[in-house]
Amino acid sequence: MKRQVAPRCLLSIAAVLICSVTGSQAVAGAAPIDDKREQAAALQDQIEATDLEIGALGEKLHAAEARRDAAQQSVEDAEQQAARAKQEVERILGLVRESLATLYRRNTGGGVLSALDFDESADLLKRSRYAEAQAARDDKLIDQLREAQEDLAVQRSEAAQARDDAASERDRIASATAALEAARVGQQALLDQVTGELAAAVEAERARRAEATRARFSGPPVPTPDVGPPNGSAAQAIAYARAVIGAGYSKNPRMGPTYDCSGLTTMAWRAAGVSIPTVSNTQYAGLPHVPLNAVQPGDLIFWGPGGSAHVALYIGGGQIIDASSSQNQVTQRSIWGDPIGAARVT
Repeated sequence: MKRQVAPRCLLSIAAVLICSVTGSQAVAGAAPIDDKREQAAALQDQIEATDLEIGALGEKLHAAEARRDAAQQSVEDAEQQAARAKQEVERILGLVRESLATLYRRNTGGGVLSALDFDESADLLKRSRYAEAQAARDDKLIDQLREAQEDLAVQRSEAAQARDDAASERDRIASATAALEAARVGQQALLDQVTGELAAAVEAERARRAEATRARFSGPPVPTPDVGPPNGSAAQAIAYARAVIGAGYSKNPRMGPTYDCSGLTTMAWRAAGVSIPTVSNTQYAGLPHVPLNAVQPGDLIFWGPGGSAHVALYIGGGQIIDASSSQNQVTQRSIWGDPIGAARVT
C-alpha cells in the first residue's frame, strides 16, 4: 500500500507550504537517518501530489478560459444581431413613412408634403378609411422588431456577465496555480539538498516503483470486447509524442511548441488524424473506459477525480509519455502515483 504523507500534505496550498518547511527541518535534523527508504518515499509522494494539484488547476484554467471565450463570442453575436435588428427597424420605419406620405397625398388630392411627423401621420393613417389594415400590420411589425431588440439587449447583458464571471474564475485559478508552483519550487529545492545515502534511497525508491509498474503492465493485453481494440492510428499518435520528448511544459501555449498534459494527448491524436476533447476530464468523460490492467499502446491514463488532474499517453511496457509540470518538460517514464483509470481512442 502506498504510504500517505503525514500530515496530509498538499490538500491545500497552505498545507503544501507547511509541509515543505517542516519536511526541510526533518531532513536537516535526521542524523543519523533512521529510515532512509521511508523518507525517500515521503519526498517522492509529496512531489507527485504537488504535480497532480498543479495539473488539476491547469485543467480547470483551460475550462474557465473556454467558458470565457464562448461567452465573449456570445456577446459579439448578440451585438451583431442587435445591430441588424436596429437596421431593420429603421428600414421598416422608412417604409411606413413612405406609405403614409403616399396615402396623405392621395387623400389631399396630390398636395405637396413638405414635412411629415411620424406620430401625426400614424394618427392620420389610423383615421383613414383607406389604411386601417395597413396601419395595424405596420404597428405590429414595428412592435415585434422593438421587442426583438430588447431581447437581444438582455442576451448581451447575460453573456457579458457570464464572460466576466469566467474571467474572474480564470484569474483566481491562475493565482492559486502560481502559489502552488512556488511551493513546488521549495519542495524541489528540498529534494536537491538531499545527498549521499538518502539521495541514493530516493533513486532506489523511484526504481522500485518503476519496476513494480513494469511488472503490473507488461503482461499480455487483456481483451475488452465491449470497448474494442485501439484505433489503428495509435502508432502515429505515439510517434508524435516521442518526437516532442524534451519539449517544455507550459499551460500557454499548451499544444505546441510547449505542452501541458491534455495539450500533448490532444495533439498526439490530432497528428494521427483523430479529434478528441482538449481537457483531461472531458477526455475521460468522452472516451470509452478500459480497466488499467487492459491498457494497450495509444490508450490514455488519467489521475484525479474524473480524470481532472492529469493525463498521459500509454506506450506499452508500463511506460507513458506525458507533459510533466514537476520535470518541466515532455518526458517518457513509468506510470507513477495512483492513476484512477484509462480510456481508449477507438
